[in-house]
Amino acid sequence: MKKDKWAEETYDNREIREEYGRIISQKSAEQEKLELADGATEIPTHDLDMEMSDEEIKKRVGSGNFKTAKDDRNQQSINS
Repeated sequence: MKKDKWAEETYDNREIREEYGRIISQKSAEQEKLELADGATEIPTHDLDMEMSDEEIKKRVGSGNFKTAKDDRNQQSINS
């Protein structure tokens, strides 16, 4: 009898299922580290030891956004 290539394989042995899960998770993690969109740079995940002046922040985010963030009197979202 011909084996259906689209049939899902099942494993009764728990150790085998866990081992395959670890292998798949490891391969997924390796792939995530490799994938970068064209022109993208890696986002730093460490703390940035950079103090910025208010003027530099205004230049980066825009004066309107800066003013709104500084003077916002609205309650922040509970879910945020």
